[in-house]
Amino acid sequence: MLLIYDQRVTIREAVRQIQNENYLLPAIQREIVWDRDQITDLFDSVLQGYPIGSFLYWDIKDDNEDKYTMYGFIKDYITNTKYIDTNAKSRNSEVKPDGSGDLKLILDGQQRLSSFYIGLKGTYTYKQPRKWYQNPSSWQRTRLFLKITSDPNEELDSGGDRQTRYEFSFLPVDQYNSKVVERGQDYWFRVGAILDYPDRNDIEELAYNLKNGLGLTDEQGRFVRQNLHDLRNAIHERKYITYFEEKEQDIDTVLEIFIRTNDGGTELEKSDLLLSIATANWQDYDARKELTEFVDHLNTQLPATNDYNKDFLLKSSLMLTDLPVRYQVRQFNRENVSKIEDCWSEIRRSIKEAATLVNYFGIDENTLLSKNAVIPIAYYFKESGLSAEDLKAGEAEKVEIKQDIKRWFITSLLNRTLTGRSDTVLRRVRDVLRKSDGLSFPIEKINHEVKSLNKVVGFTDEIAENILEYEKGGKRTFLTLTLLYQQNDWGSLQYHQDHIFPDSRLTTENLVDQGIDGDKAGEFEKKANKLPNLQLLTGKENESKQDKKFEDWIRKQNDKFYDRHLIPKNSKYHKIENFNKFLDQRRELIKSKLLSVLGEYDDSN
Repeated sequence: MLLIYDQRVTIREAVRQIQNENYLLPAIQREIVWDRDQITDLFDSVLQGYPIGSFLYWDIKDDNEDKYTMYGFIKDYITNTKYIDTNAKSRNSEVKPDGSGDLKLILDGQQRLSSFYIGLKGTYTYKQPRKWYQNPSSWQRTRLFLKITSDPNEELDSGGDRQTRYEFSFLPVDQYNSKVVERGQDYWFRVGAILDYPDRNDIEELAYNLKNGLGLTDEQGRFVRQNLHDLRNAIHERKYITYFEEKEQDIDTVLEIFIRTNDGGTELEKSDLLLSIATANWQDYDARKELTEFVDHLNTQLPATNDYNKDFLLKSSLMLTDLPVRYQVRQFNRENVSKIEDCWSEIRRSIKEAATLVNYFGIDENTLLSKNAVIPIAYYFKESGLSAEDLKAGEAEKVEIKQDIKRWFITSLLNRTLTGRSDTVLRRVRDVLRKSDGLSFPIEKINHEVKSLNKVVGFTDEIAENILEYEKGGKRTFLTLTLLYQQNDWGSLQYHQDHIFPDSRLTTENLVDQGIDGDKAGEFEKKANKLPNLQLLTGKENESKQDKKFEDWIRKQNDKFYDRHLIPKNSKYHKIENFNKFLDQRRELIKSKLLSVLGEYDDSN
């Protein structure tokens, strides 16, 4: 029964309880989802005196502590750990309570408490915009600071419609690591340092010393004093953490309360909800640990870097246990969740083999346009008992199976067969695979079944013509270009979609200046971004090419370069006035290559 009375503690006390592991998280909780703006807005709210909502704790009895898995809060947070080695965490770590404190499990309020803990005691690491994920220098480790020389009585221009008054910001640790730092014309205070100033008199002394030591004006001194006092009051004085306690020990009752209380704030995603249900009902496995660790394994430990998530695993589990594939909460009742647990070992193996084979195809996080397309491959591995390594064998039967799976998979991505509402397609494909005899992959039967749903299947000359109209920048453009090359290092090297004839030289104005007819020049400009004028180059290759005249640059390349990039070798097609003829020739080379990779589908079946 929920005890409807409130108890109150300060933010400082809540942070202390988190640090002492007296506040922990039950396995049904999700992970941190708040971004930096949400954290800074929370701190601004408490300094302005706004209410931040109540909290719900689960007061678990001592003799029940060993029955449930519990997790600690993250102090040093990073948005994603799959790209770099770091001590920061994106996943909460399991904790075994030592029984020395008054243990509370947080049912509602994790995001807010995590924000206070990170802001006051930890760091927040994120990838900087427009930088490459796998470069360690792209990741910025930061701490929370408060600008103390700004007027807290005035709304910030940068606050937009949020009506913020206190300017909080996460500043880079490698540049700003002192208690008070100078940044431009202003001074900033490291927010966590306020924990060392519980007494009002200490803040008065600090403000006085800063004014004199930094040579501040009287107005700046008043701002510093008010900002520091407001920060101290919010953290040490006001009891912002108002919580109710749940005494019920039954996990199903607690799960129902958790679901109902987490339907506000940052949306509780379906995968979070379903994972909570699985966690509450699995008997032999810790569902949260199994699924989150398996996601990390798929994304970081396979031949290429991937971007799978819990939704993919949960939907795949429905498919692989022959349950209805529609991804709805009602599908995850106690009976179905138990069935998934019973099959979990084989589900895990099949998904891993499918994801590995997809990586062997040269497909990674940048080119996997539909995760749903991986699920039928996982079902094939479940039914056949084979592995991705088995299909790397040189024997003719295995080579044919691998080629058929690749043809089906790549064409499904290009044709968008499994994007959008794909449940019916998945169900029909599963039926075909389940009824199939032997080890062969029944590509023709699958295509016939999917075609009956008015879906585009296979690869034809017409599809090739449509693909050749793809333009620079699209994911399908990048996927198509990767099919033209032999290497499988798409995840380890950064490739650029490069204009073969530089687009800067294909503007109508520039072409007319070179004596090309205006209508023809306009046509050239429209075709500059089309796939036949694109190739993949590494950053170093692209830098060396820049916007040089194509006929000058290509003259310095060897025959292997021509063959690798499918460049017509006749030098007359390298002149800009023959751009249309170059495109015609390269279109045929690309179509021929794609047909050799994907095979031509007989649309009359």
